[in-house]
Amino acid sequence: MPTKASSAGAQQTLSSFFKPATASQKRPPPDEVLILDSDDDDDQDAAPASAGARTLAGTSKKVKLEHDTRATQFSPIASTSKLAPIAAATSPSSAKTPSASAKRIREFAYLEGKERAPRTTPSDADRARHDAFVKRLSLGPNLLQKRNSYLQKEHHLAAAEQDTDGVLRHHGAAAGMSSTNTEDLEEEEDEQEDSPSIDTSRSKGKGKAKEVAPSRLAKFAAKGKSTAASPGGASVKYTPLEQQVLALRKANPGVLLIVEVGYKFRFFDEDARVASRILNIACFPQQHMLTASIPTHRLDVHVKRLLNAGYKVGIVRQQETAALKKASANRSAPFTRAVSALYTSATYVDELDSEPLAVPGSTATLVCIVEDAMGPSADAKVRIGLLSVAPSTGAVVYDEFEDGFMRAELETRLLHLQPSELLVQQDLSSKTTAIVKYLAGHAAAGVPDFETRIETIKKRPSLSKASTIVGEFYTAKRRAKAAQHAAQDHATEIVLTSSDDEEEEATDPHRRNGTDPLDLPKLVLVALASLIKHLEPFGLDRVFRHQSAFVPFASRAAMTLNGNTVSNLELLNNNTDFKENGSLVSILDRCKTAMGKRQLRRWVTKPLLSKELVEERLQAISEVHRNSASLTLSRIRDLLRHLPDLERGLSRIHFGRATPSELYRVLEAFQRVGRVFEEVDSPDEDQQAELGAGSLRQSAGGSLHSSLLLGIVKQLPRVRPIAESLLAQIDVKRARDNNKEHLQTDVSKYPELEAAKEGLAKAQAGMQDELVAARKVLRKPALQFTKVALEEFLLEVKIAEAKNIVPADWIKINSTKQAYRYRSPALQKRLEVLEQWQERPPMPLSKPSSKVSSHYEQFRTAISALATADCVFSLAQVALTNNWARPEIADTVGVVDIVDARHPIIEEISPQPFVPNTIRFGGEYRKQMVLTGLNMGGKSSLSRSVALIAVLAQIGSYVPATQCRISLFDSIFTRMGAADDVARGRSTFMVELSETSEILRLATARSLIILDELGRGTSTNDGQAIAAAVLEHLVAKESTCIFVTHYPALALVAKRYPASVSVNHMACLETPREDGHADVTFLYRLADGLASASHGLNVARLAELPDRIIEVARVKGEELRRATEERTRQRQVSRLAEILKRTALLSAAEEGHGGSQEDKERLLDLCEAALAR
Repeated sequence: MPTKASSAGAQQTLSSFFKPATASQKRPPPDEVLILDSDDDDDQDAAPASAGARTLAGTSKKVKLEHDTRATQFSPIASTSKLAPIAAATSPSSAKTPSASAKRIREFAYLEGKERAPRTTPSDADRARHDAFVKRLSLGPNLLQKRNSYLQKEHHLAAAEQDTDGVLRHHGAAAGMSSTNTEDLEEEEDEQEDSPSIDTSRSKGKGKAKEVAPSRLAKFAAKGKSTAASPGGASVKYTPLEQQVLALRKANPGVLLIVEVGYKFRFFDEDARVASRILNIACFPQQHMLTASIPTHRLDVHVKRLLNAGYKVGIVRQQETAALKKASANRSAPFTRAVSALYTSATYVDELDSEPLAVPGSTATLVCIVEDAMGPSADAKVRIGLLSVAPSTGAVVYDEFEDGFMRAELETRLLHLQPSELLVQQDLSSKTTAIVKYLAGHAAAGVPDFETRIETIKKRPSLSKASTIVGEFYTAKRRAKAAQHAAQDHATEIVLTSSDDEEEEATDPHRRNGTDPLDLPKLVLVALASLIKHLEPFGLDRVFRHQSAFVPFASRAAMTLNGNTVSNLELLNNNTDFKENGSLVSILDRCKTAMGKRQLRRWVTKPLLSKELVEERLQAISEVHRNSASLTLSRIRDLLRHLPDLERGLSRIHFGRATPSELYRVLEAFQRVGRVFEEVDSPDEDQQAELGAGSLRQSAGGSLHSSLLLGIVKQLPRVRPIAESLLAQIDVKRARDNNKEHLQTDVSKYPELEAAKEGLAKAQAGMQDELVAARKVLRKPALQFTKVALEEFLLEVKIAEAKNIVPADWIKINSTKQAYRYRSPALQKRLEVLEQWQERPPMPLSKPSSKVSSHYEQFRTAISALATADCVFSLAQVALTNNWARPEIADTVGVVDIVDARHPIIEEISPQPFVPNTIRFGGEYRKQMVLTGLNMGGKSSLSRSVALIAVLAQIGSYVPATQCRISLFDSIFTRMGAADDVARGRSTFMVELSETSEILRLATARSLIILDELGRGTSTNDGQAIAAAVLEHLVAKESTCIFVTHYPALALVAKRYPASVSVNHMACLETPREDGHADVTFLYRLADGLASASHGLNVARLAELPDRIIEVARVKGEELRRATEERTRQRQVSRLAEILKRTALLSAAEEGHGGSQEDKERLLDLCEAALAR
């Protein structure tokens, strides 16, 4: 029938026509059929007039269904618009005054338009079809019940409507419906075990039809408490699974739960909404909650996307299998579920085979920040304690420092560490909170779909409480170690879970040199205690157990670049889209391993301060260039190409999260590392004296002299015996297959594991015995078990033979057109026993003592050596490819002598050739430069190239130049760009001055400073005055400085300090045009003297400003130039008149001899002052 729509509302009613099967049965009056209406109040008020009417009304309740035709493809079975005429024609009470609900039904129409279709009297054929339908319904209600159930399952809007008062009401449950029916309705097959009740109403031969359960949306609308009342008065209970979910959500607030249900992982309630939005999956109501699901094999992919969005994710798994559940006392209850894993972006340790989580920086890092106010106002000056931990690598960095109003020190540390998650105390000062949020958003901007998670410490521990927490943590470690020693009466075994260190500190030099956590600064100790408690639920608190992992942020051996320098020089990220591409790291990174990439980032942000360490790296790069055919170096290169991420793999083993295959890959890789130099020739006796102690004779004929490379070559073989001994304790083949149960090579030491193997073997033998018995029964000697999909141990018999040879008590599992597949009762019982043995949890692998953690430091040392070698090869390759030169490190302070200097980033990414420049400071040259020039002339690129070359030289790299002689700087400062900082409440000029203030406070004679257009954020006079004062201050400090400016007046400072300050500009060619403008050709060459003009109109033309505006600007510029020249002439005339006047007075004094010598000198000083103005 055609679809019709209501002119008053958007919802329609699916209903059937009810008519007695026989003529003697009484038909209810129209107002008693109104139970089909959507108003529950009318449903309750309408009382049946007879028993027949009550039966009919009860039937109508079971089939009533509503849906919105605007959102679904289903059509109603029949239109209720025909119901009233039929009732009026057949019922003796049709003359009764209709009720309000009856009028509503009669006014109900299925037309979208405003015009109502004319009401027609049904024909005899219509009445006949109607009577036949009702008769079939009375004989067998399952027909309509199946359609009702189908609509409820397939279309979630098919059982609810919006009443006139705007409240979503429930219509699927009749007043007498059993409340247990809601627990028996589970949509998916994988959920049936959670609702153990069996639906007996579908069995054949049952005379009584089961009432239709409430629809999903109707029950979802009744969501509330577990006994929420429906509009009809009946209470709606949550299913056992939903009750589990509610309990888990209550026990884990703030955690997005992913629940294992059968062969899927599902989200519930608000978690389903979040998953639908982020994962782009369907979200729909089922039972009393919204739900969404993902397949099991896509769990890791979806978890990473949720972590990137900043959520804390909990994985809820079933704690028992189906086979074990059948044999337990819990067989009639839902599966027991619990949170088995908890993740955030920083605590997710990826598997070796998976793509690492996309986070800011190279490693997911968690940073804890606590602070104390140092004055009456917490915003003015604070003391901050900071602790950073990277669980995937085990690195721990700490620092305690004082910070000012702008929080520049905190900004520097966060830009270096690039955290993906922050843990902060609840009462942080407003300034600290602002900078933390700003930098969190700044870091997340470079990673698509990433959001930095910021979590607060619920209650910050006091210093005494923190000391207790940390002390108990390490005391518990020692107790666990003592217990493990006591349990080690036999040879130890390797396992996948880690244990505490088994070596005493006296025998471990790394432990001896480690930092004692109780000796950490006070605020760092508080942060450590907070992180220990924070990481306990994740199972990652043991990352702090290796004290040698604690490293201070600041070191005397390395320079700490401030945040502005890291950002302005684009060391880690570019300033366009904040991604790594286009940064210095991306130019230098040719590393083959993940460990090397992380090490290179640390090198770039921590330039060395020791000349010996810098020369050591430079010598290693030269060695790689000179002995490129060396057998030793070739083997190291080949080794690096095929190594997994050993740092991450070792951390997974340490945290007990490694699979057997990962364990094998890590140990096998360490074994290869130890064997790589097994066949390399040792020093030749004849050449030992000539080559010197420790040199290696190579097959290529060369020898290694680099102390850094020699140390790596000597360090790597030390892990070989450790790796081989650990590999000998596991079954390699089963480890590759991820077989935990049979991983140990000697199971005699583990009775539980041996008993499990014996039980499994007996169960498998029993299955073969049943196969032999089935062959005898079926008289088929060659009969074998058949496996179909997930069903195993099936006995397949052809259909033609089945009736004659298959016993009646055998269970038919499935069939095809040609055969039936059975199991005998005895076979089914043995199969359940076999499944119980197969699904029995493997023996806890933490019982045997672990040797992995006891050798953690040795493995870490080998990883560090491999990462260093990778970085050296990467820098050598970049230098060779780009024709970079080895820098010479000068002993004199403040020397910069670079011939043909180039910008390493622009040279790499720009399609145009870079124009080199020669730059000289210090020594016989001046230490400060005032650099002027036209816009876009290359001033900023030149100044940045000097700073980048200084950074490259101090990390031990070659530099982009023909020749370079440079001193080691103790700090490199940059102040570039002009932008306000609304997020931190700072104006453009405030940003400039605060950065400049920090530079002036920390600058020394060994500092390199780049100041770009200081003072442009305010008026010209104020800007020039501040710029000149700052330059004079730096001249007094003797800092090496490039001062980029458009203020010609700064040249006066050069005149005042000619021995210290030089004036230069970026050269260009000016070609006058007929319209008064000039065409400017950029030469990008450094030249002496001031620039003739800034040529801002040329930049305006390049920016495609309208010609009319440019012409007006040119005219205004000429007017301003003439006015300025006029003012200058007037000042010169007035100064000249004053000088002449004073000269005349001086001459008169000399002629009359009336003036003293002091008066003459005073007049001369006044004349000089007038000339100076």
